[in-house]
Amino acid sequence: MAPADQTRKAQTSRAKADDTASRLVAWYDAHHRELPWRVTPREHARGVRPDPYRIWLSEVMLQQTTVEAVKSYFRAFVEKWP
Repeated sequence: MAPADQTRKAQTSRAKADDTASRLVAWYDAHHRELPWRVTPREHARGVRPDPYRIWLSEVMLQQTTVEAVKSYFRAFVEKWP
């Protein structure tokens, strides 16, 4: 394959990857679940950043049970031990 063909193929692949990524982010923005440890796209746009402690805590809790079950335990835990 000629170098120009390789470059064109790489650019096409990159464009497809960028399009796929943009579509996935748009889907997430429209359909994400509200979780107490997650910063929403709207909050992120306002400058709110994820809290590593809250993320770690949710990961530990999620090893043991489902997301729905963890939500209430997570809220109670961070109320008592922020």
